[in-house]
Amino acid sequence: MVLHMESIATKRKCFICEQQSEDGIEVLGKFLCTNCQQKLINLSPFDEGYDFYRQKMIDIWEGYMRDIKYENRI
Repeated sequence: MVLHMESIATKRKCFICEQQSEDGIEVLGKFLCTNCQQKLINLSPFDEGYDFYRQKMIDIWEGYMRDIKYENRI
C-alpha cells in the first residue's frame, strides 16, 4: 500500500517585498520570502537598495522589541 502525501503549502505575504510566497523563513515573527532572503545575503552597503533593506530589518527588530514586555528584555 502506497500513501501519497500532498504538501499543504500556504502562501504568505513577505514583510519586505509584500509579495505572496510559499517559500521563505520567519524572522522574529515576520515572514521573508526566499527572493528577499537571497537579496539580503548578497547585499553590500554600497548597493542601491541597501538603505531600504536595512530599514526593513530595523522595522522587524523594533516591532519585535515592542511586543516584548519590559521585564523580559535583556
